[in-house]
Amino acid sequence: MKAGQLSFIEYLAYEEQNLLTSIVNFRGDFDAFYNLDVAYQKPLSTLEVNVDEDILPSLYLFVHFHLYFSISSLFRSHFSESLASTRKALDASFSAYRIILEPETVELYRNRDRSFQFIKSYIQNERKKDPEKYPIAENLLELHDLCSEYGSHSDISSFVHRVESRPIPNTKKDFMMFHYFQFPRDMHEYAVYLIDTLWAYYGMLLIFRPFIEEKIKDSDSLGEIIDELGALITDRRNELYKHFQRTKPEVINEEA
Repeated sequence: MKAGQLSFIEYLAYEEQNLLTSIVNFRGDFDAFYNLDVAYQKPLSTLEVNVDEDILPSLYLFVHFHLYFSISSLFRSHFSESLASTRKALDASFSAYRIILEPETVELYRNRDRSFQFIKSYIQNERKKDPEKYPIAENLLELHDLCSEYGSHSDISSFVHRVESRPIPNTKKDFMMFHYFQFPRDMHEYAVYLIDTLWAYYGMLLIFRPFIEEKIKDSDSLGEIIDELGALITDRRNELYKHFQRTKPEVINEEA
């Protein structure tokens, strides 16, 4: 069995080719990403907080950074890295969720309390005690599990869309290809990964929504943008899942 080779320059060239190709192939969905980015950026120009209120804005900007990193990784066909990035954003959002609902816990976060170090497990356990608690996290917890399985560890799951074996003509040998890029052959499946990522970051935006609307001047305008965006992304997900058979989390519950 022979292994394929790829130089660093070729790798960089393929990355940029994948990025541009993805933007062209998913032009309509890229518009959804743009609208989500606008929703994240809109509060920043009028967001006012006290000096000692730095944690939540920092977590918010951390999540926004990972929105960029997750989508750019996905467009470059680095699916596992995109999922790993989304998982970090989910952890940050879960921490923010707890602080928003329980402001007194901010010092626990500053002091790296164990409950924040394992915030996903903490939120999960709290919901087992009281299913009405942390309602937005219900389906985001499931997405966190998916990100952990396929994006955060080097087990066999991380090889999805990577390993390929092709027979070499007129020989009894195979040519093994370990792809440095992950791309499904089905365009609907690729689109599902993209929209599910946008849907995850939309859910994270809902977590920050009460904090943001309290701190900005034009909360009504932002609320309209967020509501319209939710309907747009949900409709697109439902459309895609008609073509791609995989169990998906249901609509994110924003109600307390």
